[in-house]
Amino acid sequence: MSFPKMSISMAMKSASNYAVWFTVAVLLFIRLTYLRWETPTVTTTLTWDALGYYMYLPGQFIYHDLGTLKWFPHILDVYHPTGNVYQICALPNGNYAMKYLMGLSILYLPFFFAGHWIAGWLGYPQDGFSAPYQLAICFAALFYAAAGLLILRQVLRRYFAEKIVALTILLVGLATNYVQYISVDSGQTHGFLFTLYAILLYATLCWHNRPSIGWALVIGALIGLSIITRPTEGVMILIPLLWLNAQQEKKLLWQKYRHHLLWAMLAGFLAILPQLIYWKYVTGNWIFDVGAKFTFFRPHWQVLFGWEKGWFIYTPVTILMILGLFFMKSYPFKRSVLVYCIMNIWIIIAWSDWRYGGSYSARALVQSYPVLALPLGIILQKYWKGFWKYLIGVGSAYLIVVNLFQIWQYNRTILHYNDMNRQYYQAIYLNTHPTPLDMSLLDTKERLISEDGFKVSNIPLLDSTYQINLSKRAEEIIWETDLNRIIDFQNGKEQWLHVTAQVSSPWGAFDSYLTTRLIDDSRQKKTTCRLQNGICKDGQWNTIEYYFKIPTDFTSGKLTVVANTKIQADVLIQHVSLKWLVKE
Repeated sequence: MSFPKMSISMAMKSASNYAVWFTVAVLLFIRLTYLRWETPTVTTTLTWDALGYYMYLPGQFIYHDLGTLKWFPHILDVYHPTGNVYQICALPNGNYAMKYLMGLSILYLPFFFAGHWIAGWLGYPQDGFSAPYQLAICFAALFYAAAGLLILRQVLRRYFAEKIVALTILLVGLATNYVQYISVDSGQTHGFLFTLYAILLYATLCWHNRPSIGWALVIGALIGLSIITRPTEGVMILIPLLWLNAQQEKKLLWQKYRHHLLWAMLAGFLAILPQLIYWKYVTGNWIFDVGAKFTFFRPHWQVLFGWEKGWFIYTPVTILMILGLFFMKSYPFKRSVLVYCIMNIWIIIAWSDWRYGGSYSARALVQSYPVLALPLGIILQKYWKGFWKYLIGVGSAYLIVVNLFQIWQYNRTILHYNDMNRQYYQAIYLNTHPTPLDMSLLDTKERLISEDGFKVSNIPLLDSTYQINLSKRAEEIIWETDLNRIIDFQNGKEQWLHVTAQVSSPWGAFDSYLTTRLIDDSRQKKTTCRLQNGICKDGQWNTIEYYFKIPTDFTSGKLTVVANTKIQADVLIQHVSLKWLVKE
């Protein structure tokens, strides 16, 4: 009779371990879901920013050319890993310098060699970019994720009950944008740095429990490696320096083990040294300015609160992480975590490119989640009782489901990587089948909820097919007329135009727009809607719809419908129709 009780007890003790492997299984499933076996590279991992972090490896170990990069144009021609080449900088001496630092290449290294060997074994090109290399980096991200979550689990178990550790792991691993940067954008820095932060927390704990030169070396090496991955991660030095609440106890430790600081500094320097050697070799100088720009006195608060990709909006579990900072009084990491979080967040919101490129939520904060898991665990443990326990359980499940659903939307460009706004987000929130009118809210705030109660008149247009192409005809006037010749304006009444069109382009009508413009004397009203959105299918006819509200004080006007594009591919437009709606 005792066996079931023992099994339940053992299961409870292993709950956090199960949480880790469940999280890894979900991450693996998502990764496999987004593989595209029909393409030559299977995945697009080594593209854009990830390309810049990765180029050191093929340059050094395959082409033996890190200076002139004569091999790179061939890679661009064959694999098209980037739209524009911003990853390298031309130098006066004829060399090219990598804009991105090499720390991530060091973390990639064993997986790169595995991919190289597999490429040769299976007969793929051993050029650094064929499918085995791409897949190797994908699974590198998953390996580091498993390691990081397991190590974070050990840290959390020092302070929290097993069930709280399990829930914290699930929320950090599945209710945040960490999922995107492990399972889809696998080549980015954030998931790898997440693991370095987890190891740093563990090493800091171990050094404070039993100071040793070994752990001092680990701490220094981790900080150095993080710096040559993303230089702003130097702020992580605050974690070991400020650990412990008791100021006197910290002073005594430094007095007794101050030589450990020298060993840590040496390890940090040795970790940074490969980057310095590379710069000296390529540029002739030990230090090279890669061009980052910060506005520390004009921080961009929209990184946290903005509808474009605000951290608190798209990953709301992070609000709990921040709330937990106010309940750390009795914990030895209070000063360490608090000061680090303030400084780290300030640095991130002060970067001039506050959007951080195409991203889901605030991706630059992903690597700090192991640190933020501590205040998250505090607030979960504090309220894990009575009614609050059930509310936390249900709320956690909801946050995970919403996050995973939004990851799905993001990777289908329904949740846009750059142009989100409040009205559009409300329209697509947990919406599995957004309509063309929903999608129009990316570009216009105007939306008529219902056409009931409106008198509807169709404005006759020629049913022609129009073609636009940047190299041939970038703009096409589809229709232009004095509206009074067709329909009388009814001054003072609520009036709308409902514009509909069919659009097709072989690779998508990106950077192409349909514009409706109404001019009345010196006044103008204009609405522009993109011809490619998250529900459009390449090579098919797609419906584009949007509303255009007539200002109540307009008494006449010339109405123009214009299509334009910034791309070379043909964009076809047909069945353009306008409905005139007047409130009865």
